[in-house]
Parts: sequence; structure tokens; C-alpha cells
Amino acid sequence: MTALHIGRSFTGTPVEDNCPCPKAPCGLVDVENVHPACDQHPFEHAKTMRQGHPADQCPELTDGAWADLKLGTLDSIIAYMEATEEDAWRVDTVRSADGTTNCFFGHLFNMGVNDARGNALWSGFENLWASTYMVYPINDGADSRYPQATPKQRVLAYLRDLDSGAAKNTQQLLEEDYAYYLAGEKEMGARTI
Repeated sequence: MTALHIGRSFTGTPVEDNCPCPKAPCGLVDVENVHPACDQHPFEHAKTMRQGHPADQCPELTDGAWADLKLGTLDSIIAYMEATEEDAWRVDTVRSADGTTNCFFGHLFNMGVNDARGNALWSGFENLWASTYMVYPINDGADSRYPQATPKQRVLAYLRDLDSGAAKNTQQLLEEDYAYYLAGEKEMGARTI
């Protein structure tokens, strides 16, 4: 189920302003964070909700916050990539001149619907999951760990590996790299500036 922001009034947030539930940026209540002491928003009270919207369509959501919602898990990314046609994929460049074919990052950007959200999604994906340096060789067929026949099949296999933990994400690799650096510093002895 998609998370929702809900409110009891037709307009504004007078009921929400006076209840103990944490508020979403729009002032409505996130159904996944209803306060147990609230007598207005829990579904078991069966009160009418007169306004609402999916959390990822909140009018007050920043582009970065929207991307964070999309990137909390890889489910929506995998579903989007599965729904793209095989012949909409390309190698060697992000997007064709006519915009009809894309590599993984071109498709990811298109998920954003507009440039600001596309950029936020691309940047967030690199920070959380995998950088262009990690994905391009897979998309383009240059990574022997992903021998699938098409860019779409290779990228989906990689995304599933990231999702399952079989492949390390950006943060895990950064932590490993930092630990390697610290071990080298220790081996060389403490240095002072």
C-alpha cells in the first residue's frame, strides 16, 4: 500500500493542528505514523477523512525528499525498469539524440517526470545505491559478473543483487574504502602535521 497523508477537514488542517499525530510537510497526518493516543486519525475510529494524497505526491514535498521516498527501497526502481521495453535501452551513452533510448541512468532520470526530480533521483541513487562508475560497465556489458544478453536484463540482475545485499551499495563500499585507508595510516604509524 502507498503511504497516504490524510486530513479530516475539507480544507486546511484544523483537526490535525490539535491532534498528537506527527504531521507531514503539508500539515496532514501520515497514515503510517498515526499517534496511538489520537482519537481522530486511526482507522479503527472509523472517522471520515475528507482530504488526502499519496505521500510521494505531497504538494509540499521537496524534490530531494521525493527522491528519498522513491529510493528507500529499490522496489519502485526495479518495477519501473521491468516495465521499460527492451528496445528502449542503449549502451555507451545515457540517451539517444532523439530521446527514444536510454541507459539505466536515462531511464532513472525519466522516472522523475521533471528535470528537478530526475536530477534528485539520479543524485540520490548514486549516493545511496550505486554510482555511474558502478552501473555503466554493467549496462554496457563490460562487467563479467552480469553476462545477460541485454542492458535491461543486466541492470535488473544488478538491481536485484543490490536489493538482496549480494552486491554492495555505495555506502558499504565507501566504508570499506575508508577502513582500508585507516589501516594504511595505522601501518605507516601515527603522523602529525
